[in-house]
Formats: sequence, C-alpha cells, structure tokens
Amino acid sequence: MPVDSRYYFLSSLPMLRFGDKAPLTWEEFMQTAQSCVGASDMKLLSRIEQGDYSGCHFLKEWKRFCDKTTSAVNARRRVALGKDDVFSNEEDYEISKFGNAVMSAKNPLDAELLIMKFRFDYLEKATAFKAFNQDVVLGYALQLRILIRKDLFDVDFGNAQYQKLFDKVREEINVEK
Repeated sequence: MPVDSRYYFLSSLPMLRFGDKAPLTWEEFMQTAQSCVGASDMKLLSRIEQGDYSGCHFLKEWKRFCDKTTSAVNARRRVALGKDDVFSNEEDYEISKFGNAVMSAKNPLDAELLIMKFRFDYLEKATAFKAFNQDVVLGYALQLRILIRKDLFDVDFGNAQYQKLFDKVREEINVEK
C-alpha cells in the first residue's frame, strides 16, 4: 500500500487522551496499519511491539528519553536508600522535577501513572508540529501502548493482592512466635 495512505490512516484513528482508556487494541491498530502504511512503517511498528526502539531517529530519541526518566527515578531511589548522596548533573530541569514527583508519589501505582503520563506528554510534544509523517505514526503507536498498559492496572485487584500478601506475612509472623 502506498505511503500516501498514511494521511487517511492517521486521520481515521481515534484521538488518544491519557485520562481515557485505549480506544483500540494493539492488534486492531496493527491490522489497520497493515493496509494503510508502507512496509518501512510496518517494520518499525513491529519493532515497537518487540520493545526494539532502533531503526529510526524518532525511536532512538524515544529510547534515550525513557532511559533518562528511568535514570532520574533510580538516582533518587539510590539516594533514598543511602547508596548515593548526589543526583546526576546531567539532568535537565523537567527530568529532575519529574524524578522528584515520582519519588514523592503516595503509592507505587501513582508513581507508575506519573511515569506513564510524563512519557505520554513527551510524545505529544514530539509529534505536535509534524503532519502525517512517520514520526506521527510511531508516536501514536507508542502512546497507544502506554494507554494499553495503563488499562491493565486495576486498583481493586491490586488492593486484594496486597491484602493477601499482608495476611500471609502476618500469618508467618504469628507462626514464628
């Protein structure tokens, strides 16, 4: 299918908002893309599915951004655990602020949501002034994957699992006495 179909493909996709559920599955997205984008776009989309962010400048920049955000959070964890006493001088202001916000989250779910939101917003900015090009297709795919991952979180299920673990620990402590 000619690359020109990318225009139709992108304009026919539902809008993605971080506060909403993913409007389609990854399989639906890939199936639609198969008939609308060129072979090089499909190859890159398949790499995304495999967690491989090589193949083009946009994906390499995405990987670099994700690595920076992970490093910022890990640096703060090391400091909190007393394993390090200073953050990297290489962080920019936004990454530094992000790392602090994640470490200040009231629970792991909120921290994970902050990470996903920060990355989702990065993709918004990275594709904001690009019209119907390959980067927009890739950015949409990455944002969709973030929403799909976010939809996997279930607070009630997580609380139930936590309670099971907590009860088991409490039981083991009582048995040892």
